[in-house]
Amino acid sequence: MNKMPDIRLVRVDFRLMHGQVVTAWLKQVSANAILIVDDQLAADKFLAQVFLMAKPQGVKVAIRSVEKAVAAFQKGVFGNEKMLILFKTVESVKRAYDLGFPLEKLQLGGLGNGTDKVMISKELSLNEEEVEKLLDMQDKGVEITLQMTPRDSVIKLDDAVKMVHEHTKESVSYTHLRAHETSLHL
Repeated sequence: MNKMPDIRLVRVDFRLMHGQVVTAWLKQVSANAILIVDDQLAADKFLAQVFLMAKPQGVKVAIRSVEKAVAAFQKGVFGNEKMLILFKTVESVKRAYDLGFPLEKLQLGGLGNGTDKVMISKELSLNEEEVEKLLDMQDKGVEITLQMTPRDSVIKLDDAVKMVHEHTKESVSYTHLRAHETSLHL
């Protein structure tokens, strides 16, 4: 029988394995291995090597594409490591989940900025497309929270979704109002 790793934390962070946050999360969850799941990084041998060289001392690091990460879990490749698993995007974690990746809890960290994103906190933002994918996973039993560092407050997905929907409603109402005003003055 294949041994399943002890998944300590599954996190979405567009910066993947970066300084203080990964160091803080590794300590917080007592992980001894990091799995970076990202198709682009897995395909770029040079950049992957840079990430591997930057790994914290005494921590094992593996980089896999979404499909290869799911297959590795199904085959028990990671043994009984205490793992921190990092995804770059909501889209990639959703794809992994749909392919059978074992996901009970998901933490959202840095998701990057964009004109279509709504700020949830000082450093966290989401857009409607991400919300849709996250709600689908939550509806299937995945517990989803947002938290930048261990010192920051945990934000529940439902609270973040309300903020995104409120903002979207305001944007739609304003756009509708401007269109209505313009048509009245024609």
